[in-house]
Amino acid sequence: MKYLFHGTQIGGIDELKPSISLEFESFVYATDDIAYALVRAGKQLDQIREEYQGNDKPFEIAECYPDAFKHQFDCPGYLYLLDPKDFERNPDTGEYRSRKAVKPVDCWRINNIWDAMALDSPDRYTFVYDGDENYWKNVRGGREGFLERKLANKQKMLEMRNKAI
Repeated sequence: MKYLFHGTQIGGIDELKPSISLEFESFVYATDDIAYALVRAGKQLDQIREEYQGNDKPFEIAECYPDAFKHQFDCPGYLYLLDPKDFERNPDTGEYRSRKAVKPVDCWRINNIWDAMALDSPDRYTFVYDGDENYWKNVRGGREGFLERKLANKQKMLEMRNKAI
């Protein structure tokens, strides 16, 4: 593999620095799947549910609110290209991570994440729109249960970051 990818809303980064994750450790995260990196390059508004099973399977994304896809992905974003030798692969999750700061090899500005998702890998995504109530019946606790868990995880992450500062 030539590069790993890191998607974000922030351009002009000279060095990606580790940040605390729910694993209680600090890492720089990367992926070898450009489809996943594009999702990460969108605004992280907590308005979608992601079900990622790896490069060879469809990436399921569900709106938690009306027009969530538009709010989260109808915007510019950035993909940083990273040298794989700077990362180790987590055998449990398959994600790539580095405990040290990483200098990008290059940065691509994506003018519109939504358009890039449609053009780059349309077969990689399964979009579930807000009105699909049958989808939420199969999610533990439904839409409300998912949103409660997401909010609790976000609160836990903020507490961990505050302790680290």
